[in-house]
Amino acid sequence: MTNLKRQNGFSLIELLVIIIIIVILASVSIIALNGQRAKARDAKRISDVKQVRTALEFYYSDEGAYPAINQPIVLGQGSAMKLCSKVEGGFVAAETACNQETTYMTEIPTDPLMDKQYTYTGSIDGYDITFATEKDSSLGNAGIYHAHSEAINNSPGNN
Repeated sequence: MTNLKRQNGFSLIELLVIIIIIVILASVSIIALNGQRAKARDAKRISDVKQVRTALEFYYSDEGAYPAINQPIVLGQGSAMKLCSKVEGGFVAAETACNQETTYMTEIPTDPLMDKQYTYTGSIDGYDITFATEKDSSLGNAGIYHAHSEAINNSPGNN
């Protein structure tokens, strides 16, 4: 009689099948997670723009006009880091000292991705904040949107 020893463990084929299944599951998870990250960035963009709109409405209520800007500026960068009173310049750099009673936003938000941005143009009568979404959102299909005193939609505001 032959004495056969039983081997414990997995065969090479069983290990390969398990590894392939794990790789497939990981790939599907990563793809699904990236879509959710884009939706989260879009939600942050919409929230940021709503906050800036609210600050601009307070500014208009106190100052009687919106910050007038001839050329579009990038919000949250360079000279548009804070929103102070009209006397102090409206959108100003971070190092500019604002009177506490006239600081409408101490830090203007920036887009979650560095390759996208919020741009502002405005006159004393109106403004337009342009931004882009990556995925379909509560605003509609992915694309370019404009925020102004009336709404956030696909139409440029009154500036």
